[in-house]
Amino acid sequence: MLRDNIHKALAPLNLEQVESGDYAKTGYHLEITAAPEQIPEVAKTMLSLGCFLESLTGLHYPEHFTLVYHFNNFGELCRTAVHVKVPLDQEAPTISHIYPGANWYEREAYDLYGVRFTDHPDLRRILLPFEADFHPLLKKFEASSADA
Repeated sequence: MLRDNIHKALAPLNLEQVESGDYAKTGYHLEITAAPEQIPEVAKTMLSLGCFLESLTGLHYPEHFTLVYHFNNFGELCRTAVHVKVPLDQEAPTISHIYPGANWYEREAYDLYGVRFTDHPDLRRILLPFEADFHPLLKKFEASSADA
């Protein structure tokens, strides 16, 4: 079973949390919490098990961002959520060299939240105008008529 294989493969990484999820409640078979520096190894492990990056999203809290990486598998349904807390003054490592599609997801997180990704090959805005000087999904964002 893929869930068991993921558990075993991630064990050497000593992640903060690797727990079975309640798929009926959360939509995830596995919920993982990792440190920012661990996400490239988690991504490599997921790729080695035939998983794809379904999406990447972010949450803004007063003291940190939480990036949520969603992995899945075409051969055997095993949705996996990986939560990574990134302090507001730090960058997250890119995984775009592991999953090329992460390039756009990471650019979106930068564009909307201001999250920076170390060694990203093209970290520039993807949705907003290049000259925008704001990140609209930050909790402290206040729109003005000039932003409209």
